[in-house]
Amino acid sequence: MAQHFKDTSSCYICLTYMANPVSLKCGFICCLKCVNSLPRGPGGQGVMCLTCSEVSQKSDIRPKSQLARLVSEVRVLEPQLRAILRMNPRMRRFQVDVTLDVDTANNHLYISEDRRQVRCVYEEQKRRVCPERFSASFCVLGSPRLTSGRHYWEVDVGTSTEWNLGVCKESVPRHEEVDLSSERGFWTMSCREKERFLASTRPLTVLMVSPGLNRVGVFLDLEMGTISFYHVGDGTHIFTFPPISVAEPLRPFFAPGTPAKDGGSFMTLCPGFSPSVASAAGQGYGALSTAGTDAPCVPTAMDTSPSDADPAP
Repeated sequence: MAQHFKDTSSCYICLTYMANPVSLKCGFICCLKCVNSLPRGPGGQGVMCLTCSEVSQKSDIRPKSQLARLVSEVRVLEPQLRAILRMNPRMRRFQVDVTLDVDTANNHLYISEDRRQVRCVYEEQKRRVCPERFSASFCVLGSPRLTSGRHYWEVDVGTSTEWNLGVCKESVPRHEEVDLSSERGFWTMSCREKERFLASTRPLTVLMVSPGLNRVGVFLDLEMGTISFYHVGDGTHIFTFPPISVAEPLRPFFAPGTPAKDGGSFMTLCPGFSPSVASAAGQGYGALSTAGTDAPCVPTAMDTSPSDADPAP
């Protein structure tokens, strides 16, 4: 986020913070000192925009005083933003050992024996009937139930191009199409096509994520009522939901992509255990969707006749 502020405050020509920004006739903005480096117009009159080639005369060039003040503030705040919007190493003091609750897993989710890996598969798994099992969505909850305190865990998404993870209420519906929405008790981060990231606010929030996201850190602070996501690889903050107030247990939430889209990649829960955290913790086919026209979702049906391009696991 700090880098985003810097990028949007930088001059397109000199690539540094804009000094005395001005706008040309077409709306192109750059530093006043950089105007002289622009190509000259026909006959040497005026300057030509780098993006649209429209020529501006001296009288067309206008100062952007308000933008200059904003750039100055961003420049001063950048070091503080970089310090604030980073993972605090002390969060790992609250790392809890999260495992997958097989009794909640949709039967098209394969769960490893150590209950740390999950992926979506074509073949339906044979499991006992449980009322708490997701039957209409490719979801699984994590253990333990979280009722108080602060909790941190990490999820390795590997090469997955589509996934959903975060936190949800204990009472979320298990036998109907699930809305991935904070209004419905899901505070999640979703990935689509490897490069598009969304938070389950209403409306959806498009997230700015630095490249190479392979491991996501989730920090649930029930004292403050906040849920935050971090890029473990470079330590940057991704998103924090507005404070929540929930009177029931919360659960870690996971939903991998379908094998047709994701190639059967695993989501892996990274080991971690803190006795102090443990004591604070409380002891079919379907779709995941967010109401709206551009919701993160998985298909409502899965082709059980795999092709050469989409081999069954």
